[in-house]
Amino acid sequence: MPSAKSSSAKVPSGGGRHVPTLESIATRYHARLRTLDASGDSLSEGVVVPALREAIIEGVLAPGSRLSEVQVAKQLNVSRTPMREAFAQLEREGLVTILPRVGAYVRAMTLRDVEEIYTVRAALECLAVQLASERITPLGAAQLDDVIAAMRESVKANDPVSYVDALDRFYTIVMTIADNRTLQANHAALIGPVRRLRRIAMARGGRMRASFAQAVRIRDAIVNRTPDVQDLMREQLRGACAAALDVLRNGAS
Repeated sequence: MPSAKSSSAKVPSGGGRHVPTLESIATRYHARLRTLDASGDSLSEGVVVPALREAIIEGVLAPGSRLSEVQVAKQLNVSRTPMREAFAQLEREGLVTILPRVGAYVRAMTLRDVEEIYTVRAALECLAVQLASERITPLGAAQLDDVIAAMRESVKANDPVSYVDALDRFYTIVMTIADNRTLQANHAALIGPVRRLRRIAMARGGRMRASFAQAVRIRDAIVNRTPDVQDLMREQLRGACAAALDVLRNGAS
């Protein structure tokens, strides 16, 4: 049975912020569906999958936790019908492990996972920033400036949760500017584990400020179309990978 020990970590919740529960997360997603005809499929896509994904990424559901169909369905205020499909989707995203005749568990993040994910991220995101620097527009530059401002405020407030939310938006904007659907689709397949690793990495002291300083340099390189944009992206990813590995090796949980 998967274990939450050794190579797994909970995500820091940020100073003074309310720590959500699975029930409170689900309530938000239900609210978004109130104007829709919520069939079994829409509940799976609109509530169950995104709520469980968020709970795993944010550390509300700890690595190694068993996901009982009955219990989780009750917490999400849904029937059991969409649960199996949702667990299968989250397994494809690398967030859940399903053991035949045993059940579903929150997948623990291993050192190998970190190294493999960052290797693939380097290939995808270095291409993304290169394309973004070639296709940057005034609107794209303004969007980058807005998200950099939000990141700066999070750093000032020493709020890693808000910071990584803004960092997620930064990369989404970069992917949008890059405007390559195949690249976006491949990057989207990694988004759950990537967001989880971002939150793990922020547990290491000083990582948030280092990440922000490098993000500013990447923004400048994209907007100014400088030739070192891929090198800056690789440097950012090396730092993030090292931070995540350090947290996991030290047994944070």
